[in-house]
Amino acid sequence: MAFQSVAFHLSQKPPTGDDIRRWFRKFAGNVGILGGFSNLLILDFDDAATYLSWSSKHEALLSRTPIARSPNGFHVYLRTRDPTASSSLYAGMRRIGHVKALGGYVVGSPSVLKDGSSYSWLKDHSPFDVDPSPIEGLASLSLRAVSPFKYHYDRMLNRGFFEPP
Repeated sequence: MAFQSVAFHLSQKPPTGDDIRRWFRKFAGNVGILGGFSNLLILDFDDAATYLSWSSKHEALLSRTPIARSPNGFHVYLRTRDPTASSSLYAGMRRIGHVKALGGYVVGSPSVLKDGSSYSWLKDHSPFDVDPSPIEGLASLSLRAVSPFKYHYDRMLNRGFFEPP
């Protein structure tokens, strides 16, 4: 039975760009994009204003990686050297979204929600146009997976998982 699954066949012969375009020509459903595979990391910004403020400091990186507009924010697709767990996303003291990697997914283009809002790739920033850019980690982007308070509290008590500063 396992050898007849779609997942098994796709793992043995991944689809080409032409295959994927053909699948979506008359597609009326929604799409989920899994993080984690080949160290794919997706920054899921909850609102556009936060993304725009952050993006102004990272224009070189963002000019060459997939980016999608979500109904309220943005998704930025990157690759890390090491596997990364899904978590919250912090800039300074504020939680600004989510890190979607191992164990996480985002809704992707061409998905449409019940209220009619949709997901779409920015011009020349789809995975067909550019590959996810490699990054060293969230810290290289002035971002964190845990709040600064929790990070310092756990470090002070020498407990739990914490990332080096």
